[in-house]
Amino acid sequence: MRDLTDDIALMRPVLAALQASGTDPAKVLARIGLQTGELPPNRFSHALQEMFWQAVIDETGEEHAGLFLVEHLPIYQGLLLEYLFLSNETFGAGLRHALRYMRLLSDTLKARLDVEGGRAVLTLAADSGVSRHFPEMFAGAVIRLFNALTEGEFALYEVHFIHEQGASSEQYRAVYGCPAHMGSERYALVFDSAILSRSSALAQPEVLQMHDSLAQRQLSEIERFDLVNSVRDLIAELVIENRATLEQVSLRLGMPARRLRERLTIAGVRFNDLVSDYRCRLAKDLLLNTDERIEVIVELTGFSEPSTFYRAFKRWVGVTPVEYRNRRKA
Repeated sequence: MRDLTDDIALMRPVLAALQASGTDPAKVLARIGLQTGELPPNRFSHALQEMFWQAVIDETGEEHAGLFLVEHLPIYQGLLLEYLFLSNETFGAGLRHALRYMRLLSDTLKARLDVEGGRAVLTLAADSGVSRHFPEMFAGAVIRLFNALTEGEFALYEVHFIHEQGASSEQYRAVYGCPAHMGSERYALVFDSAILSRSSALAQPEVLQMHDSLAQRQLSEIERFDLVNSVRDLIAELVIENRATLEQVSLRLGMPARRLRERLTIAGVRFNDLVSDYRCRLAKDLLLNTDERIEVIVELTGFSEPSTFYRAFKRWVGVTPVEYRNRRKA
């Protein structure tokens, strides 16, 4: 299963909100093993969200951490999606345009816009497999952004959350300015659809085209990242059976081998290098952390002959498998 990731842009405004609330963000990061200057350059595993929000609770002493930080969030962060929004002719056009690229922020955001008469429903996600603090914070960030873009004309009717338990109804109303419904089928904002036709004072077709092109390139980068990770996962499954070939992997991915080779080339990697990298890491792990005999490691790393394994390992590491095991243990 592909590891879900979030863009680092989602973490930065939360760190700014922590600072504004009087909490040292460095202490929060330290609790999850990060330093302020060591943030991932682009994307990080979504699995860190649970640890991160628990660290926020511990440092702030606030049980409802996501809700607590909403009022401290900065409105603008210079995100590409905001530029796409502002450059369109109307609020609705900008919103629909930005929704095409929500994956630039997070793999968990499956956003869509539905208009039902005078009510517009913006679904942010339909998956409950996230810490409740993340959608509560994100909903607040979206509401603050929409209010700023419309100079306070954004009329929010209600907010929906999938999780069953949270803060009190009074606390949600105080933060969002409307009722919040728990145990819903989706994370969503319901608002007056009339705002969709509101003109944007910053509409610039030329700027929109430039930002759209940049967003497409960034989305392509994420898709290439996904492909390489999928190939790595399949290599890990097939290598022990000595079937980690381009043909076998392409068959599992449902694409011609030639097409897979071309896409990997565009991503800047070669299939054989991915196989060698996995075999090398697996061999080093087995040598260092297990007492498996070399003959067994040869089999587990997908080599047919010990001599072939020995030559490959020395080419990778510079020493023989036995020397590597002895040196590391020493």
